[in-house]
Amino acid sequence: RLLCAEGACAALWRVSLSNNLPSLARKLAVWIGLSVNNAPNEAAGSPQSRRLLLDVPLDPGARDAMLARVLQRGMEDERWLKVARAMVHLGAAVTGATASGRPLLDLALTQADHGHSGFRDLTASLLEKLGDGVDHWEHPTVLAEENPAECPICMEVLWTATPTAFVSFSTRGGVEGNPHVICAHFFCFDCASQQYMKQQSQNVEEFECPICRAPAREVMPLPDITVNPRLWFQFLDVDGSGTIVQNTVVQTLEAMLPIDTENLREALEQSVWKEWDKTGDRQISEREFFDTGGLLEWVRGHQHELKAAQARGQAPPLAEPERWFRHWDTAKRGRLRRGEVLRALCEEARISSLEPKRVERLKEGIQKVWEEYAVEDMLSRDAFLHTKAAEELAAVAAEVKAKRG
Repeated sequence: RLLCAEGACAALWRVSLSNNLPSLARKLAVWIGLSVNNAPNEAAGSPQSRRLLLDVPLDPGARDAMLARVLQRGMEDERWLKVARAMVHLGAAVTGATASGRPLLDLALTQADHGHSGFRDLTASLLEKLGDGVDHWEHPTVLAEENPAECPICMEVLWTATPTAFVSFSTRGGVEGNPHVICAHFFCFDCASQQYMKQQSQNVEEFECPICRAPAREVMPLPDITVNPRLWFQFLDVDGSGTIVQNTVVQTLEAMLPIDTENLREALEQSVWKEWDKTGDRQISEREFFDTGGLLEWVRGHQHELKAAQARGQAPPLAEPERWFRHWDTAKRGRLRRGEVLRALCEEARISSLEPKRVERLKEGIQKVWEEYAVEDMLSRDAFLHTKAAEELAAVAAEVKAKRG
């Protein structure tokens, strides 16, 4: 209760910083983890929420929260990195920025690249958490696995076949740099390797993409964005300008995720690209890539949802309401939030979050059910099973599924 008192937690964070007491900061993080109610049935905005105390603003109008200041202290004092690891583990927001606006992950990656081993371990934790706390009502991340991109040679689905591209290497001052795509045509690993060996056997002076004939020097798989997002970004930087363009992004996303290209392009035109390209120059800089709400966070959010969907397995139909509710109540709290129901209806109706018009119709239907049956913005198991809530949600999903476009 003391921690939840207005201003108390922020005051303790400030004391630990002003007196350079990482041990106090770490104990405070642990106290928050042990004593503050963060049960699944607490709403995200509840005063009892653990994250609100971990991310509480330290000064009026400040852009940076405690984690940003801890990371900056960690550049000089390893003890503060232990505080950072504890905070990230307990749920502090990893999408924040420093007072100058620098994304936290960008800061951590740069320190890791400079050989700071403590930051290397921390970066892995930041990447694992990134995109995991998405509000599924405001930012749904469901991808319906229909019409995914295929290898243009063997027609195998790309996103499960190690997407691979023909590449060249950037050169600065006569020194060979990182690999980058030459055209963003992706192939499955086996076909790309076979094409490479076929051209190699012909003793050609340089290799070329079998689709557009662009000259290349090597074939390489798309870097793992969950391991080194900066290398992933540089891989897509065709001309070494420090930016990536929309067509390259589209071809890469459809190669690594189960995405319908038409839906992706429509979503980008409507709003998504503007969220990534904050300067409006029709390209994404590395800073924008790492920004809150940027491309990296978008990709990680959808990867988390794919992983969660695979763990849940196939959902029962809404015609079996008790089994359906139990399937989607993954926290076993006996209540569902709107975002969880939206996620469920997207899957029921085979709708991707990249279909904003259809998602909006689902949300309108869910909102009507919420106004009728929800209590404290949650739909309880009893309300779902003993009213017409299940029947009405099924009707919403069926209607939107029938009206495509």
